[in-house]
Amino acid sequence: MATEILWWIFAAAIVGTALGVVFSGSVIHSAIFLILSLAGVGAMYLFLMVEFLALVQFLIYGGAVTVLILLALMLTRMGAGEKVNGSQAPAGFMVAVALAAILVSVAVRTAWPGDTGDMPHNIAIEAVSEKLFLDFGAPFVIASALLLVALIGAIVLARQEDGE
Repeated sequence: MATEILWWIFAAAIVGTALGVVFSGSVIHSAIFLILSLAGVGAMYLFLMVEFLALVQFLIYGGAVTVLILLALMLTRMGAGEKVNGSQAPAGFMVAVALAAILVSVAVRTAWPGDTGDMPHNIAIEAVSEKLFLDFGAPFVIASALLLVALIGAIVLARQEDGE
C-alpha cells in the first residue's frame, strides 16, 4: 500500500516537473525541471524493481544528456533570462494536442493484459548486455553520432557569434 502511494506521489511529481519543462520561460529552469523529471522516472524504475534500468536512467539520461543540454546552452550563450517562447508556440501546441490524442487513442484501443499475479524476477545482466550490444548496437552508434553532430553544431554556432 505504501509503495502504491509513493508511486502516485512520484507520478504527480513527474507530471509537474514535465509541465515545468514545457511552460518554464527560462531555458536554464527548463533544464533543471528536466533533471528532476528524469530522476523521477528513475525512481519509478526502482519501484518496479528494475534496478538496471533505474541506474541507466540516472546515469545516462539524468546525468549525461542533461549535461550535454547545459553544455549546448553555454556554447550558444543563451542567457538564463532569455525567453524561449515565440511565434512557433501555437503550432507546437497543436502538434502536442494531436500527439496526445493519438497516444490516448492507442492506449484505449490496446488490449492490456490483466493482473497476472506473477512476481517480477531478475534477468541476468549477461542477457541484457547481449541484447544491448548485439541487437541494438547500430542504434546506439547512430545516437552517439547524432549527439556528436549536435555538439559540433553548437560549437560552430558559438564561434560564429564571436566573428571568427
